[in-house]
Amino acid sequence: MHLRYKLMAWVALLGLLSACGFHLRRAPDLPPQMRTIYVSGNKGSDLVRYLRRNLATDSTKIVDDPSLASSTLDIIGVSQRSSLLAINSSGQPLEYKVFYQVEFSLLVGNTMLIEPQTLVLTRTYNYNITDAIGNQEQEENLYGAMAVDMAQLIVFRIQAAARAATRPPVTAAAPVKATVLAPASATRTSGH
Repeated sequence: MHLRYKLMAWVALLGLLSACGFHLRRAPDLPPQMRTIYVSGNKGSDLVRYLRRNLATDSTKIVDDPSLASSTLDIIGVSQRSSLLAINSSGQPLEYKVFYQVEFSLLVGNTMLIEPQTLVLTRTYNYNITDAIGNQEQEENLYGAMAVDMAQLIVFRIQAAARAATRPPVTAAAPVKATVLAPASATRTSGH
């Protein structure tokens, strides 16, 4: 009996989550011409690892040899930095902002489907002046979380570009002939 209530609670929770728009992350459904992907960039970086994981599906293969790929996701550059946001009255740091920036492009066959573009994520954290190691760990954890988010953003961009590229072209409708009525001419009569 107890198990049945737990099961009903889970079903209700899943129903509520789906009703509010929550969906588990799904692997991208890419068109056939994009299903063999080479991801360029530092293979050991978190971002490239997450991209490879997020793009791989039963129908999409990630390859290590670019000559075998039908499309190339080029990670042109990745940078991360932090900047001071706030200080206290003694000039000691209170808050920092971290930036995670990626420039990427997507080549499918000989077509540049996504021109080089840059995405930037930012987060802030409170700085503890008595815990330098904790501050460093906090910043590194933020960069790791932003790499996960950035990989998902790039996959969303790839999906959107793929949908746009495979959408049938819009055909122009036949021109509509408009009839313009000329103003009625005024006839003047003279009283001669």
